[in-house]
Amino acid sequence: MSGGAEQIEQKGFSGLERLTSSGERSGRVAGVLMSPLLSRLPQERGDWAQEAEFSIIESREPGARGLLYIILVVFISLLVWASLATIEEVARGEGKVIPASQLQVVQSTDGGVVRELYVREGDRVSAGDLLVKIDPTRFVASFQETEVRIFALQAKVDRLTALLTDVDWQPGEASTPARQAVIRREKAFFTESLNEYEQRLTVAREQLSQQQRGLQEAQAKTRAASRAVQLSRQELNVTRPLLASGAVSEVELLRLERDLAAALGELRRAEAETERQRAAVEEAEAKIGEVRHAARNRWRTELSDASAELGGLKEGAVALADRVKAAELRAPVSGTVQRVLYNTTGGVIAQGDAVIEIVPADDRLLIEAKIAPRDIAFLRPGLPAMIKLHAYDFSIYGGIPAQVQHISADTITDRNENTYYLVRAITDEKALSDHLEVMPGMTAQLDIITGERSVLAYLLKPVLRAKANALGER
Repeated sequence: MSGGAEQIEQKGFSGLERLTSSGERSGRVAGVLMSPLLSRLPQERGDWAQEAEFSIIESREPGARGLLYIILVVFISLLVWASLATIEEVARGEGKVIPASQLQVVQSTDGGVVRELYVREGDRVSAGDLLVKIDPTRFVASFQETEVRIFALQAKVDRLTALLTDVDWQPGEASTPARQAVIRREKAFFTESLNEYEQRLTVAREQLSQQQRGLQEAQAKTRAASRAVQLSRQELNVTRPLLASGAVSEVELLRLERDLAAALGELRRAEAETERQRAAVEEAEAKIGEVRHAARNRWRTELSDASAELGGLKEGAVALADRVKAAELRAPVSGTVQRVLYNTTGGVIAQGDAVIEIVPADDRLLIEAKIAPRDIAFLRPGLPAMIKLHAYDFSIYGGIPAQVQHISADTITDRNENTYYLVRAITDEKALSDHLEVMPGMTAQLDIITGERSVLAYLLKPVLRAKANALGER
Protein backbone atom coordinates (compact mmCIF):
# COMPACT_ATOMS: atom_id res chain seq x y z
CA MET A 1 0.00 0.00 0.00
CA SER A 2 2.73 2.36 0.88
CA GLY A 3 4.63 1.27 -2.22
CA GLY A 4 1.62 2.18 -4.41
CA ALA A 5 1.26 5.56 -2.75
CA GLU A 6 4.89 6.27 -3.36
CA GLN A 7 4.47 5.36 -7.01
CA ILE A 8 1.49 7.71 -7.26
CA GLU A 9 3.37 10.48 -5.54
CA GLN A 10 6.40 9.83 -7.70
CA LYS A 11 4.19 9.91 -10.78
CA GLY A 12 2.50 13.11 -9.70
CA PHE A 13 5.71 14.93 -8.91
CA SER A 14 7.40 13.65 -12.05
CA GLY A 15 4.42 15.06 -13.97
CA LEU A 16 4.83 18.29 -12.04
CA GLU A 17 8.48 18.40 -13.03
CA ARG A 18 7.54 17.80 -16.64
CA LEU A 19 4.93 20.59 -16.42
CA THR A 20 7.45 22.95 -14.89
CA SER A 21 10.08 22.17 -17.48
CA SER A 22 7.45 22.47 -20.20
CA GLY A 23 6.39 25.86 -18.78
CA GLU A 24 9.99 27.03 -18.86
CA ARG A 25 10.37 25.90 -22.43
CA SER A 26 7.04 27.46 -23.45
CA GLY A 27 8.19 30.83 -22.33
CA ARG A 28 7.69 33.25 -19.57
CA VAL A 29 4.03 33.83 -20.34
CA ALA A 30 3.07 30.17 -19.91
CA GLY A 31 5.16 29.95 -16.77
CA VAL A 32 3.46 32.95 -15.29
CA LEU A 33 0.04 31.56 -16.16
CA MET A 34 0.84 28.18 -14.59
CA SER A 35 2.54 29.55 -11.48
CA PRO A 36 -0.73 29.97 -9.56
CA LEU A 37 -1.44 26.31 -10.14
CA LEU A 38 1.98 25.34 -8.90
CA SER A 39 1.57 27.52 -5.84
CA ARG A 40 -1.56 25.63 -4.93
CA LEU A 41 0.13 22.20 -5.06
CA PRO A 42 0.62 20.49 -1.72
CA GLN A 43 3.84 21.05 0.03
CA GLU A 44 3.62 17.64 1.57
CA ARG A 45 3.60 14.48 -0.51
CA GLY A 46 0.93 12.93 1.58
CA ASP A 47 -1.97 15.17 0.42
CA TRP A 48 -3.87 12.78 -1.80
CA ALA A 49 -6.70 15.19 -2.78
CA GLN A 50 -4.33 17.80 -4.16
CA GLU A 51 -2.50 15.07 -6.00
CA ALA A 52 -5.69 14.03 -7.70
CA GLU A 53 -6.50 17.65 -8.67
CA PHE A 54 -3.04 18.05 -10.13
CA SER A 55 -3.52 14.89 -12.16
CA ILE A 56 -6.70 16.33 -13.65
CA ILE A 57 -4.92 19.62 -14.56
CA GLU A 58 -2.07 17.65 -16.06
CA SER A 59 -4.48 15.69 -18.23
CA ARG A 60 -6.04 18.95 -19.58
CA GLU A 61 -2.80 20.97 -20.03
CA PRO A 62 -1.96 20.22 -23.72
CA GLY A 63 -5.26 21.76 -25.14
CA ALA A 64 -5.12 24.90 -23.00
CA ARG A 65 -1.52 25.46 -23.87
CA GLY A 66 -2.29 25.24 -27.63
CA LEU A 67 -5.10 27.79 -27.28
CA LEU A 68 -2.75 30.06 -25.39
CA TYR A 69 -0.22 29.83 -28.22
CA ILE A 70 -2.88 30.68 -30.80
CA ILE A 71 -4.03 33.71 -28.83
CA LEU A 72 -0.47 34.85 -28.39
CA VAL A 73 0.34 34.50 -32.12
CA VAL A 74 -2.84 36.30 -33.15
CA PHE A 75 -2.16 39.12 -30.71
CA ILE A 76 1.40 39.57 -31.92
CA SER A 77 0.27 39.43 -35.57
CA LEU A 78 -2.39 42.06 -34.96
CA LEU A 79 0.14 44.23 -33.18
CA VAL A 80 2.61 43.97 -36.08
CA TRP A 81 -0.13 44.64 -38.63
CA ALA A 82 -1.40 47.65 -36.68
CA SER A 83 2.09 49.13 -36.56
CA LEU A 84 2.73 48.59 -40.28
CA ALA A 85 -0.67 49.12 -41.90
CA THR A 86 -1.59 52.73 -42.69
CA ILE A 87 -4.89 54.53 -43.09
CA GLU A 88 -5.61 57.92 -44.64
CA GLU A 89 -6.15 61.02 -42.54
CA VAL A 90 -9.18 62.83 -43.89
CA ALA A 91 -10.69 66.28 -43.35
CA ARG A 92 -14.39 66.20 -44.17
CA GLY A 93 -16.79 68.92 -45.17
CA GLU A 94 -20.28 69.27 -46.57
CA GLY A 95 -20.83 71.20 -49.76
CA LYS A 96 -22.46 71.22 -53.16
CA VAL A 97 -21.61 71.05 -56.83
CA ILE A 98 -21.20 74.42 -58.53
CA PRO A 99 -20.29 75.18 -62.16
CA ALA A 100 -16.57 75.40 -62.85
CA SER A 101 -17.44 78.52 -64.84
CA GLN A 102 -19.55 81.22 -63.26
CA LEU A 103 -23.26 81.42 -63.97
CA GLN A 104 -23.74 83.06 -67.36
CA VAL A 105 -26.30 85.87 -67.43
CA VAL A 106 -27.65 86.81 -70.86
CA GLN A 107 -28.54 90.50 -70.95
CA SER A 108 -30.23 92.77 -73.46
CA THR A 109 -27.89 95.57 -74.52
CA ASP A 110 -30.55 97.98 -75.76
CA GLY A 111 -33.78 96.46 -74.51
CA GLY A 112 -36.95 96.25 -76.54
CA VAL A 113 -40.07 94.18 -77.03
CA VAL A 114 -39.88 90.39 -76.86
CA ARG A 115 -40.91 89.00 -80.23
CA GLU A 116 -40.29 85.29 -79.65
CA LEU A 117 -38.93 82.92 -76.98
CA TYR A 118 -37.09 79.80 -78.07
CA VAL A 119 -36.16 78.13 -74.75
CA ARG A 120 -37.67 77.26 -71.40
CA GLU A 121 -36.19 76.61 -67.99
CA GLY A 122 -34.31 73.32 -67.91
CA ASP A 123 -33.58 73.23 -71.65
CA ARG A 124 -30.11 72.25 -72.79
CA VAL A 125 -28.50 74.76 -75.15
CA SER A 126 -25.29 74.92 -77.14
CA ALA A 127 -23.09 77.95 -77.62
CA GLY A 128 -24.63 80.19 -80.29
CA ASP A 129 -28.19 78.87 -80.00
CA LEU A 130 -30.92 81.49 -80.39
CA LEU A 131 -32.65 82.07 -77.05
CA VAL A 132 -34.81 85.18 -77.39
CA LYS A 133 -35.58 87.44 -80.34
CA ILE A 134 -36.30 91.11 -79.64
CA ASP A 135 -38.27 93.21 -82.13
CA PRO A 136 -35.53 94.94 -84.20
CA THR A 137 -37.80 97.26 -86.22
CA ARG A 138 -36.43 100.55 -84.91
CA PHE A 139 -32.85 99.35 -85.17
CA VAL A 140 -33.35 98.00 -88.69
CA ALA A 141 -34.92 101.28 -89.86
CA SER A 142 -32.02 103.31 -88.49
CA PHE A 143 -29.53 100.87 -89.96
CA GLN A 144 -31.12 100.99 -93.41
CA GLU A 145 -31.24 104.79 -93.33
CA THR A 146 -27.58 104.89 -92.37
CA GLU A 147 -26.72 102.47 -95.15
CA VAL A 148 -28.40 104.75 -97.72
CA ARG A 149 -26.45 107.73 -96.41
CA ILE A 150 -23.25 105.72 -96.55
CA PHE A 151 -24.01 104.74 -100.14
CA ALA A 152 -24.68 108.38 -101.06
CA LEU A 153 -21.48 109.57 -99.43
CA GLN A 154 -19.49 106.80 -101.07
CA ALA A 155 -20.90 107.81 -104.45
CA LYS A 156 -19.97 111.43 -103.72
CA VAL A 157 -16.45 110.39 -102.77
CA ASP A 158 -16.12 108.40 -106.00
CA ARG A 159 -17.44 111.36 -108.02
CA LEU A 160 -15.01 113.83 -106.47
CA THR A 161 -12.14 111.38 -106.87
CA ALA A 162 -12.96 111.02 -110.57
CA LEU A 163 -13.01 114.82 -110.97
CA LEU A 164 -9.65 115.18 -109.25
CA THR A 165 -8.03 112.43 -111.32
CA ASP A 166 -9.63 113.53 -114.64
CA VAL A 167 -11.35 110.16 -115.00
CA ASP A 168 -14.74 109.64 -116.59
CA TRP A 169 -16.87 108.36 -113.72
CA GLN A 170 -19.16 105.46 -114.52
CA PRO A 171 -21.05 104.36 -111.37
CA GLY A 172 -22.33 100.81 -111.07
CA GLU A 173 -25.93 99.67 -110.97
CA ALA A 174 -27.99 100.28 -107.84
CA SER A 175 -30.14 97.54 -106.31
CA THR A 176 -32.83 99.68 -104.68
CA PRO A 177 -34.82 102.72 -105.81
CA ALA A 178 -33.23 104.86 -103.11
CA ARG A 179 -29.76 103.97 -104.30
CA GLN A 180 -30.74 104.48 -107.93
CA ALA A 181 -31.86 108.01 -107.04
CA VAL A 182 -28.51 108.61 -105.36
CA ILE A 183 -26.66 107.45 -108.48
CA ARG A 184 -28.72 109.72 -110.73
CA ARG A 185 -28.14 112.70 -108.46
CA GLU A 186 -24.40 112.13 -108.19
CA LYS A 187 -24.12 111.56 -111.93
CA ALA A 188 -25.87 114.89 -112.53
CA PHE A 189 -23.53 116.57 -110.05
CA PHE A 190 -20.56 115.06 -111.84
CA THR A 191 -21.71 116.32 -115.24
CA GLU A 192 -22.61 119.75 -113.85
CA SER A 193 -19.29 120.14 -112.04
CA LEU A 194 -17.36 119.03 -115.09
CA ASN A 195 -19.30 121.40 -117.39
CA GLU A 196 -18.81 124.33 -115.02
CA TYR A 197 -15.12 123.58 -114.83
CA GLU A 198 -14.81 123.33 -118.59
CA GLN A 199 -16.75 126.57 -119.08
CA ARG A 200 -14.52 128.51 -116.73
CA LEU A 201 -11.49 126.95 -118.30
CA THR A 202 -12.75 127.83 -121.78
CA VAL A 203 -13.31 131.48 -120.83
CA ALA A 204 -9.84 131.67 -119.36
CA ARG A 205 -8.36 130.10 -122.47
CA GLU A 206 -10.23 132.55 -124.72
CA GLN A 207 -8.87 135.42 -122.69
CA LEU A 208 -5.41 133.97 -123.06
CA SER A 209 -5.84 133.64 -126.82
CA GLN A 210 -7.01 137.25 -127.03
CA GLN A 211 -4.05 138.49 -125.05
CA GLN A 212 -1.70 136.39 -127.14
CA ARG A 213 -3.09 137.98 -130.31
CA GLY A 214 -2.63 141.45 -128.82
CA LEU A 215 0.95 140.50 -127.96
CA GLN A 216 1.57 139.39 -131.51
CA GLU A 217 0.19 142.68 -132.86
CA ALA A 218 2.31 144.69 -130.44
CA GLN A 219 5.37 142.70 -131.42
CA ALA A 220 4.62 143.36 -135.11
CA LYS A 221 4.29 147.08 -134.44
CA THR A 222 7.55 146.98 -132.52
CA ARG A 223 9.31 145.33 -135.43
CA ALA A 224 7.84 147.88 -137.88
CA ALA A 225 8.79 150.79 -135.65
CA SER A 226 12.28 149.40 -135.24
CA ARG A 227 12.63 149.12 -139.03
CA ALA A 228 11.37 152.68 -139.49
CA VAL A 229 13.90 153.95 -136.96
CA GLN A 230 16.64 152.03 -138.76
CA LEU A 231 15.70 153.51 -142.14
CA SER A 232 15.31 157.06 -140.78
CA ARG A 233 18.72 156.85 -139.13
CA GLN A 234 20.29 155.51 -142.32
CA GLU A 235 18.70 158.26 -144.43
CA LEU A 236 19.87 160.93 -141.99
CA ASN A 237 23.38 159.54 -142.03
CA VAL A 238 23.46 159.61 -145.83
CA THR A 239 21.99 163.15 -146.12
CA ARG A 240 24.06 164.90 -143.42
CA PRO A 241 27.31 164.99 -145.47
CA LEU A 242 25.47 166.57 -148.40
CA LEU A 243 24.61 169.64 -146.33
CA ALA A 244 28.21 170.87 -146.51
CA SER A 245 28.26 170.66 -150.31
CA GLY A 246 24.88 172.38 -150.55
CA ALA A 247 23.28 169.42 -152.24
CA VAL A 248 20.52 169.48 -149.60
CA SER A 249 19.15 172.25 -147.56
CA GLU A 250 19.26 172.48 -143.83
CA VAL A 251 15.47 172.26 -143.79
CA GLU A 252 15.63 168.86 -145.41
CA LEU A 253 18.12 167.75 -142.78
CA LEU A 254 15.85 168.95 -139.99
CA ARG A 255 12.93 167.06 -141.54
CA LEU A 256 14.94 163.87 -141.57
CA GLU A 257 15.92 164.37 -137.94
CA ARG A 258 12.26 164.94 -137.08
CA ASP A 259 11.25 161.75 -138.88
CA LEU A 260 13.91 159.81 -136.93
CA ALA A 261 12.64 161.18 -133.64
CA ALA A 262 9.06 160.26 -134.57
CA ALA A 263 10.16 156.73 -135.51
CA LEU A 264 11.98 156.37 -132.20
CA GLY A 265 8.87 157.50 -130.34
CA GLU A 266 6.74 155.01 -132.24
CA LEU A 267 9.25 152.27 -131.43
CA ARG A 268 9.11 153.07 -127.72
CA ARG A 269 5.30 153.01 -127.76
CA ALA A 270 5.31 149.68 -129.61
CA GLU A 271 7.78 148.20 -127.16
CA ALA A 272 5.68 149.41 -124.19
CA GLU A 273 2.57 147.91 -125.78
CA THR A 274 4.42 144.66 -126.27
CA GLU A 275 5.34 144.53 -122.60
CA ARG A 276 1.77 145.23 -121.59
CA GLN A 277 0.49 142.48 -123.87
CA ARG A 278 3.12 140.05 -122.57
CA ALA A 279 1.98 140.79 -119.00
CA ALA A 280 -1.63 140.28 -120.07
CA VAL A 281 -0.72 136.92 -121.59
CA GLU A 282 1.00 135.85 -118.38
CA GLU A 283 -2.04 136.96 -116.41
CA ALA A 284 -4.34 135.00 -118.69
CA GLU A 285 -2.17 131.94 -118.27
CA ALA A 286 -2.26 132.41 -114.49
CA LYS A 287 -6.03 132.74 -114.73
CA ILE A 288 -6.23 129.30 -116.30
CA GLY A 289 -4.12 127.91 -113.47
CA GLU A 290 -6.35 129.65 -110.94
CA VAL A 291 -9.44 128.11 -112.49
CA ARG A 292 -7.90 124.66 -112.27
CA HIS A 293 -6.52 125.26 -108.79
CA ALA A 294 -9.80 126.68 -107.46
CA ALA A 295 -11.81 123.79 -108.86
CA ARG A 296 -9.44 121.19 -107.45
CA ASN A 297 -9.29 122.90 -104.06
CA ARG A 298 -13.07 122.92 -103.92
CA TRP A 299 -13.25 119.27 -104.87
CA ARG A 300 -10.54 118.34 -102.37
CA THR A 301 -12.39 120.16 -99.58
CA GLU A 302 -15.64 118.43 -100.48
CA LEU A 303 -13.84 115.09 -100.71
CA SER A 304 -12.24 115.57 -97.30
CA ASP A 305 -15.55 116.49 -95.69
CA ALA A 306 -17.36 113.62 -97.39
CA SER A 307 -14.66 111.12 -96.40
CA ALA A 308 -14.75 112.25 -92.77
CA GLU A 309 -18.54 112.02 -92.68
CA LEU A 310 -18.41 108.65 -94.40
CA GLY A 311 -15.98 107.33 -91.79
CA GLY A 312 -18.24 108.49 -88.97
CA LEU A 313 -21.29 106.92 -90.58
CA LYS A 314 -19.48 103.64 -91.11
CA GLU A 315 -18.61 103.52 -87.42
CA GLY A 316 -22.21 104.33 -86.59
CA ALA A 317 -23.34 101.62 -88.99
CA VAL A 318 -21.19 99.10 -87.16
CA ALA A 319 -22.85 100.12 -83.89
CA LEU A 320 -26.31 99.89 -85.50
CA ALA A 321 -25.44 96.50 -86.98
CA ASP A 322 -24.45 95.36 -83.50
CA ARG A 323 -27.79 96.59 -82.22
CA VAL A 324 -29.62 94.66 -84.91
CA LYS A 325 -27.51 91.62 -84.11
CA ALA A 326 -28.03 92.13 -80.38
CA ALA A 327 -31.77 91.88 -80.95
CA GLU A 328 -31.13 88.13 -81.20
CA LEU A 329 -30.00 86.90 -77.79
CA ARG A 330 -27.83 83.81 -78.23
CA ALA A 331 -26.27 81.42 -75.72
CA PRO A 332 -22.69 82.46 -74.90
CA VAL A 333 -21.80 78.94 -73.69
CA SER A 334 -23.22 75.45 -73.74
CA GLY A 335 -25.22 74.59 -70.67
CA THR A 336 -28.64 74.38 -69.06
CA VAL A 337 -31.17 77.20 -68.87
CA GLN A 338 -31.68 77.86 -65.18
CA ARG A 339 -34.04 80.85 -65.27
CA VAL A 340 -36.03 82.72 -67.90
CA LEU A 341 -36.70 86.15 -66.43
CA TYR A 342 -38.87 87.39 -69.32
CA ASN A 343 -41.16 84.63 -70.52
CA THR A 344 -43.98 86.63 -72.10
CA THR A 345 -44.13 87.41 -75.81
CA GLY A 346 -44.58 91.16 -76.16
CA GLY A 347 -42.99 91.90 -72.81
CA VAL A 348 -40.80 94.98 -72.60
CA ILE A 349 -37.16 94.45 -71.63
CA ALA A 350 -35.33 97.42 -70.17
CA GLN A 351 -31.86 98.30 -71.38
CA GLY A 352 -29.22 96.15 -69.69
CA ASP A 353 -31.73 93.84 -67.98
CA ALA A 354 -30.89 90.17 -67.44
CA VAL A 355 -33.12 87.94 -69.56
CA ILE A 356 -31.84 84.37 -69.15
CA GLU A 357 -29.45 82.60 -66.77
CA ILE A 358 -27.44 79.64 -68.05
CA VAL A 359 -25.50 77.14 -65.96
CA PRO A 360 -22.42 76.27 -68.06
CA ALA A 361 -21.90 72.61 -68.93
CA ASP A 362 -18.21 72.62 -68.17
CA ASP A 363 -16.03 69.56 -68.69
CA ARG A 364 -15.06 69.67 -65.01
CA LEU A 365 -16.94 69.78 -61.75
CA LEU A 366 -16.27 72.16 -58.90
CA ILE A 367 -17.22 71.32 -55.31
CA GLU A 368 -17.59 74.10 -52.78
CA ALA A 369 -17.44 72.72 -49.23
CA LYS A 370 -17.37 74.08 -45.68
CA ILE A 371 -14.45 72.86 -43.58
CA ALA A 372 -14.32 73.33 -39.80
CA PRO A 373 -11.47 75.54 -38.54
CA ARG A 374 -10.05 72.66 -36.49
CA ASP A 375 -9.36 70.72 -39.73
CA ILE A 376 -7.80 73.55 -41.74
CA ALA A 377 -4.22 73.38 -40.42
CA PHE A 378 -2.99 70.69 -42.82
CA LEU A 379 -5.02 71.72 -45.87
CA ARG A 380 -3.35 73.29 -48.88
CA PRO A 381 -4.13 73.60 -52.59
CA GLY A 382 -3.21 70.52 -54.57
CA LEU A 383 -4.18 67.92 -51.95
CA PRO A 384 -6.12 64.92 -53.29
CA ALA A 385 -9.76 64.60 -52.32
CA MET A 386 -12.77 62.38 -52.88
CA ILE A 387 -16.25 63.64 -53.77
CA LYS A 388 -19.09 61.56 -52.34
CA LEU A 389 -22.40 62.65 -53.81
CA HIS A 390 -25.40 62.23 -51.55
CA ALA A 391 -27.60 61.43 -54.55
CA TYR A 392 -25.51 58.33 -55.35
CA ASP A 393 -24.67 55.81 -52.62
CA PHE A 394 -20.89 55.81 -52.26
CA SER A 395 -20.80 52.13 -51.33
CA ILE A 396 -22.49 51.28 -54.63
CA TYR A 397 -21.45 53.92 -57.13
CA GLY A 398 -18.21 55.15 -55.59
CA GLY A 399 -16.96 58.72 -55.68
CA ILE A 400 -15.12 61.13 -57.95
CA PRO A 401 -11.41 61.88 -57.39
CA ALA A 402 -10.70 65.59 -57.07
CA GLN A 403 -8.02 68.06 -56.09
CA VAL A 404 -8.15 71.03 -53.74
CA GLN A 405 -8.07 74.21 -55.80
CA HIS A 406 -8.78 77.05 -53.39
CA ILE A 407 -8.96 77.69 -49.64
CA SER A 408 -10.51 80.89 -48.34
CA ALA A 409 -8.06 83.27 -46.69
CA ASP A 410 -10.22 83.68 -43.59
CA THR A 411 -13.16 82.06 -41.88
CA ILE A 412 -16.72 82.81 -42.93
CA THR A 413 -19.62 83.09 -40.48
CA ASP A 414 -23.14 82.26 -41.64
CA ARG A 415 -26.47 83.42 -40.24
CA ASN A 416 -26.43 80.72 -37.60
CA GLU A 417 -23.05 81.91 -36.27
CA ASN A 418 -21.34 78.82 -37.69
CA THR A 419 -17.73 79.51 -38.62
CA TYR A 420 -16.03 77.64 -41.44
CA TYR A 421 -13.46 77.88 -44.20
CA LEU A 422 -14.68 77.73 -47.79
CA VAL A 423 -12.76 75.13 -49.80
CA ARG A 424 -13.15 74.43 -53.51
CA ALA A 425 -12.07 71.18 -55.10
CA ILE A 426 -12.03 70.58 -58.84
CA THR A 427 -12.18 67.36 -60.83
CA ASP A 428 -11.56 66.47 -64.45
CA GLU A 429 -14.56 64.16 -64.44
CA LYS A 430 -17.96 65.36 -65.55
CA ALA A 431 -20.04 62.48 -64.18
CA LEU A 432 -19.79 59.28 -62.19
CA SER A 433 -20.38 57.31 -65.36
CA ASP A 434 -22.04 57.65 -68.74
CA HIS A 435 -25.45 57.17 -67.12
CA LEU A 436 -24.87 58.88 -63.78
CA GLU A 437 -24.80 62.57 -64.51
CA VAL A 438 -23.76 65.17 -61.96
CA MET A 439 -25.64 68.47 -62.03
CA PRO A 440 -24.89 71.79 -60.34
CA GLY A 441 -26.61 72.08 -56.99
CA MET A 442 -26.16 68.45 -55.93
CA THR A 443 -25.00 68.13 -52.32
CA ALA A 444 -21.89 66.13 -51.55
CA GLN A 445 -19.36 65.25 -48.90
CA LEU A 446 -15.81 66.29 -49.63
CA ASP A 447 -13.09 64.09 -48.11
CA ILE A 448 -9.69 65.78 -48.31
CA ILE A 449 -6.75 63.43 -47.75
CA THR A 450 -4.26 65.27 -45.55
CA GLY A 451 -1.84 62.39 -44.87
CA GLU A 452 -1.44 58.84 -43.55
CA ARG A 453 -0.87 57.19 -40.16
CA SER A 454 -0.66 53.65 -38.81
CA VAL A 455 -3.61 51.79 -37.34
CA LEU A 456 -1.72 51.51 -34.06
CA ALA A 457 -1.27 55.28 -33.89
CA TYR A 458 -4.99 55.68 -34.55
CA LEU A 459 -5.88 53.24 -31.75
CA LEU A 460 -3.46 54.82 -29.30
CA LYS A 461 -4.61 58.38 -30.04
CA PRO A 462 -7.37 58.40 -27.36
CA VAL A 463 -4.90 56.97 -24.82
CA LEU A 464 -2.26 59.55 -25.67
CA ARG A 465 -4.84 62.32 -25.59
CA ALA A 466 -6.10 61.17 -22.19
CA LYS A 467 -2.53 60.95 -20.93
CA ALA A 468 -1.79 64.49 -22.12
CA ASN A 469 -4.90 65.87 -20.42
CA ALA A 470 -4.85 63.73 -17.27
CA LEU A 471 -4.05 64.93 -13.76
CA GLY A 472 -4.53 68.56 -14.67
CA GLU A 473 -8.00 69.21 -13.30
CA ARG A 474 -8.67 71.43 -10.30
